[in-house]
This record gives sequence, structure tokens and C-alpha cells, in this order.
Amino acid sequence: MSALLVETTVNGDTVEFACQPDESLLDVLRNRLGLTGAKEGCGTGDCGACSVIVDGRLVCSCLVLGAEMG
Repeated sequence: MSALLVETTVNGDTVEFACQPDESLLDVLRNRLGLTGAKEGCGTGDCGACSVIVDGRLVCSCLVLGAEMG
């Protein structure tokens, strides 16, 4: 698979990253951006450990694709 280039705003700062089309937002935050506050708990969106706010909505980052943030 070829990586996708994404530009978005995280914590008020513009960031750019390359990710795989099937890579979760949780993996992007932790592994590509070094933001380790969101944790992987269940991987199914039930526990809330990976919760982040996206466009004013609380979402489970393990269920959202990083590529959707662009």
C-alpha cells in the first residue's frame, strides 16, 4: 500500500504526516506524532481509553482512520 499524506490540526498546531490507508488514528497519534496520551485498551471502542476530540466530538481513535483527519 502507498502512504497517504495528511495535513491537519492537532492541539492547535498544524501537523503533517504520512500514514497507511488502513492505519488507525490511535496508531498515528502514538507512533507517528509521539502523542501517547491516548491508550489502546480494548481495540473495539468499548473502554474509552483511546478517546480524543475530533471536530468537537468525542471519538474512539482506535475506530477512526488517520487518513480521515485530512
